Amino acid sequence: MHAAFENAGTKKGLEVWRIENFEPVPVPKKTYGKFHIGDSYIVLNTKQSKSGIFSWDIHFWLGLETSQDEAGSAAILSVQLDDRHNGAPIQHREVQDHESSLFLSYFPGGVRYAAGGVKSGFTEVETNAAGEKRLFQVKGSKSVRVRQVPLAIGSMNKGDCFILDGGYDIYVYVGPQAKRVEKIKAISAAGQIRDQDHAGRANVHILDEFASSGEQQQFFDALGEGSASEVPDESECDETYEQADCKTVTLYKVSDANGSLEITPIGERPLKQNMLDSDQDCFILDTGSSGIYVWVGKGATSQERAQSMIKAQEFITSKGYPMHTQVHRVVENGETTDFKQYFASWQDKGMNHSHLIRAAMDDDSSTDGEEREFDPEILHMFKKNGGRALGFMPDNGQGEAEIWRVENFELVPIEPAAYGMFFGGDSYVIKYEYQNKRGGHGFLIYFWQGKQSSTDEKAAAAMHAVRMDNELNGKAVQIRVTQGNEPRHFLKIFKGKLITFTGGHASGFKNIHDHDSYDVDGTRLFRIRGTCADDVRAEQLPETASSLASDDVFILETPSGTYVWHGVGASDLEKDMAGNIVGLVSPDATPQIIAEGSEPGEFWAALGGQGDYDRELDPTGAPFLTPRLFHCRILFNKRLRVEEVPHFEQDDLNVDDVMVLDGGDEIYCWIGNGATEEERAKSIDMAKQYIRTDPSERNEDTVPIVILKQGEEPRSFKRLFPSWDDGHWESQLSYEEIRQQAMANNQ
Repeated sequence: MHAAFENAGTKKGLEVWRIENFEPVPVPKKTYGKFHIGDSYIVLNTKQSKSGIFSWDIHFWLGLETSQDEAGSAAILSVQLDDRHNGAPIQHREVQDHESSLFLSYFPGGVRYAAGGVKSGFTEVETNAAGEKRLFQVKGSKSVRVRQVPLAIGSMNKGDCFILDGGYDIYVYVGPQAKRVEKIKAISAAGQIRDQDHAGRANVHILDEFASSGEQQQFFDALGEGSASEVPDESECDETYEQADCKTVTLYKVSDANGSLEITPIGERPLKQNMLDSDQDCFILDTGSSGIYVWVGKGATSQERAQSMIKAQEFITSKGYPMHTQVHRVVENGETTDFKQYFASWQDKGMNHSHLIRAAMDDDSSTDGEEREFDPEILHMFKKNGGRALGFMPDNGQGEAEIWRVENFELVPIEPAAYGMFFGGDSYVIKYEYQNKRGGHGFLIYFWQGKQSSTDEKAAAAMHAVRMDNELNGKAVQIRVTQGNEPRHFLKIFKGKLITFTGGHASGFKNIHDHDSYDVDGTRLFRIRGTCADDVRAEQLPETASSLASDDVFILETPSGTYVWHGVGASDLEKDMAGNIVGLVSPDATPQIIAEGSEPGEFWAALGGQGDYDRELDPTGAPFLTPRLFHCRILFNKRLRVEEVPHFEQDDLNVDDVMVLDGGDEIYCWIGNGATEEERAKSIDMAKQYIRTDPSERNEDTVPIVILKQGEEPRSFKRLFPSWDDGHWESQLSYEEIRQQAMANNQ
């Protein structure tokens, strides 16, 4: 191990080394965030949990003009630093202009690229000297990159901010189309240039909408050409951070069990967690240009550990990926969220989800503070039967609901006696009013879309939901719900009387048999799910054997009798729920209970004969996913720009934009007060596009989408953040106040 790493990672915080003559040289803290494009660096971030446990991320950063030898030294020395902590750190390969969001998050003032490097014999800008003029472009809001561009008006545009470093004077040009957060970051970056390059002895001039035309011209006079009117519009070739739509994901095993190192493909998406052999071997997860991951099992040999990262980097060349393709190394039981998302199911060992299950069980009122443990069977029951969005429980469903159905694109009220009866050929809007924890009134607007409902009807339901929200002065939370994927709170509203039918609704239907989905042969099949009397529901399915599933309970109604079919994997609770609801589905019948494998001939005859059906039993259910926050924008070409915010806090919610919080089981679309009307109108499209580009197996048509606005966040949203302050937005400094502070720091 190199002597420079002797005390590395022994305390919380950031450490940076630059590679000089193949040796790691510590970088002064005052210059953190400044990287020379001709060099390679190693960045170590040490985290400490509340219990005092350390964890580490190692990044080796490669400038675009660094030499192959320097880049190789950075990679080799990163391995030494990794060995310093017994292989526990997560390793990342970073390339200039394409750094990960995690890397960028370490530098609140942004990452700044400086010309030259050790090999080129560069010289620093002379402190407090006029020096050579430099023009920098500031891009990004949360993750900021400050890159030097040619000293010309053609390098500029009206959508970004630019910094002109003239030595004694530093000018900040604020593009008229730049947003508030981008302006603030540009002012911060100018202050960093003043402090790092001029020892704080330079004046910062901010040229924005508050500056006179004469003051703005000072910038262009210093630039040596042009005027404000000559600055080009925002570039259509604006840099994108689209989350790649990954078509092929392949998992490879790296093993030296036969004496030599072999790399063998073992599967493509959908991948299962059990493909990773925890007792031996390393694995390479190739997701294309989205990134390459190395997974190190606890039983991997020293050769497998040492060579797997090298082999992963060779994929970049051998498969023709861009040279900036990121490579990450994770260790068993220390997998990152972005790694786990590529597996169709993932169960973290020892992970306690009792807070989520407690919310689903309406146990938030408990004050003992104890974490309750739940066995796998209960976890499975809630994931399969408790509905979607388990944590989204604004109340326990005791509020008041009004329901409308979309007919000819207009809303027609539903009679209260028919509440809970939904038809797959229709779309509905439900306005729900409840009393919140503060004693006031809260509103939810669900728009429920049937599987066979037309695209126009679905769109009409969404538009009416927006209209209702506007009538409530934007105080409501909107939730898109698709048939079969109802949130648990939605189920609770109907107190165990939710039934979804196939077909569309006939006018004036009075009871459960009076509708146009009734079969001419008098046969209907319903799947029953639920965890308690308040969330049980029935869903009508085609009356064929293929609709059955061994993990569920079904009710089959025929002209000659009604059967309650118990699959071999059904729990006692599910069987009880079926007994409770059979009186609603088939009120005039005396049901006959039959177990899977003991069906009479009449049962199969009613389903058109025996046939194949789903006999798989899932002991874990769908995975619990760690929440992830994304800054999303729709670009001019309608593509989605996605930038993840690692280790997010409430302050990371960008008030000028739309943010997507992926809760795993539901997607929250948060609209900042500064978002444009177009962004507000397209917020649900952003969430759907995000799901489409996400590499997991989720479908945009099945995940509940919750649309909410700044200042109206529900409790379920707030609890996904490490901490939440309801007064946070009011405590933030305005752009004008930050501007004044920056000007006051001038000499």
